[in-house]
Amino acid sequence: MNKYKTFLLFPIFKNYKFCQNEIFNQKNFISRSSETRSLVQALDGSIVFEKIININIPKPSLLFSKTVTDQIKYNFNLDEVDLIIIDCSLSPIQHRNLERFFDKKIIDRTQLIIEIFGLRAATKEGKLQVELANLSFERTRLVRSWTHLERQRGGLSKVGGPGESQIELDKRMINTKIKQLKKLLSKVRQTREIQRKPRKNDNNLIFSLVGYTNSGKSTIFNNLTSSKVLVKDMVFATLDTKMSLVNLSNKKKIILSDTVGFISALPTELIDSFNSSLEELFSSDYLLLVHDLSNPNIENEAKLVFDTLKKIGFTEEVLKSKIINIFNKSDINSNIDNIDIKFKNKFVKTCALTKDGTKNLINYLEKLVDKNFPDILFFIPTDSLKISSWLHKNSFVYNDIYCDANFTGNKVKSKISIQKLEHFKSNFPHIKINSIKQTNHD
Repeated sequence: MNKYKTFLLFPIFKNYKFCQNEIFNQKNFISRSSETRSLVQALDGSIVFEKIININIPKPSLLFSKTVTDQIKYNFNLDEVDLIIIDCSLSPIQHRNLERFFDKKIIDRTQLIIEIFGLRAATKEGKLQVELANLSFERTRLVRSWTHLERQRGGLSKVGGPGESQIELDKRMINTKIKQLKKLLSKVRQTREIQRKPRKNDNNLIFSLVGYTNSGKSTIFNNLTSSKVLVKDMVFATLDTKMSLVNLSNKKKIILSDTVGFISALPTELIDSFNSSLEELFSSDYLLLVHDLSNPNIENEAKLVFDTLKKIGFTEEVLKSKIINIFNKSDINSNIDNIDIKFKNKFVKTCALTKDGTKNLINYLEKLVDKNFPDILFFIPTDSLKISSWLHKNSFVYNDIYCDANFTGNKVKSKISIQKLEHFKSNFPHIKINSIKQTNHD
């Protein structure tokens, strides 16, 4: 496949008042530029030229000043490039005017990320979500998307106005398509909800790997599940959510999911479109937040992930109870003392590449399972078959019924979720139960 030859423009907003996002200022330039180059690579592009452009006040028509655009046009051989990428968001007017001025295909940061998502989407749901995001974006870009927008369709009546303009027709077509896609995704959401119910009733905790893109989530997922999810040193190497059952020791099991990685200035269109995928996070009992210890920008990336989680509906209180930090790539840097990250006291260090720390992570997960599924001894009368049946259906009975000379009935040892235990107490208040601190389930 031939690579796109690209000209990468880095606007740096000097005036905070006009800065679109904090990543577009001078302070964050190094991490942001490295990230954008990775995005271009993910699009299978090669960078021919780069230019940093300082902006005090963005121009409504071209974003840059006329002096800057002239310098670009006459000091660089634009015939050598196929695509100009501007690493910020462009307004529809700016987009159209810049394409006309340079006579080149131009995409901004939002389009760049949407294009990559389009390449990575493998499932039907993923493709629907990308198409919805793209149409939501294009709806605001009709001013430059077609050259025929000035044409008008004649009315059916011999008398009346000039009829419906082409731009109005195109907008209506896009709006209709968006409604159709949302309806299809709504059905997907309903299907997901149906699939979640048996998972929640399986007495298995659900853990979701979340974090910044390229932090090592998929490698950790493969280590724990013996799966073969694509692992590559590339942003958005995997896009669609993966789920797998993980067998721990003493017959304990959990469900683990691997989600799409977050990124700076993630387009609103993508967040909105991928709600059905992100909803999986809400059904998770814990969020395993993976951090890249080798990245000097680790604090900003962690903050971005927290902000995105809040944006999709998580509260600070819920995040505090659900988040477990995984500090990955500890072979490169193992010091976390000077890192300022929320809820840092709950953490595990790993090196996913060498599998170092995987055992510690598994032990941590097992402790969480024990915390949420206490061992309980139930004293059940011999004639209470209904209660015995309920326990076998709603808990893990690891030591089946046995008689006790001091009790007219049977004892049942079981591992049961706290929620199910409360349900048991309310339904069978007359049944005696005891908590078991330490047991050997084998």
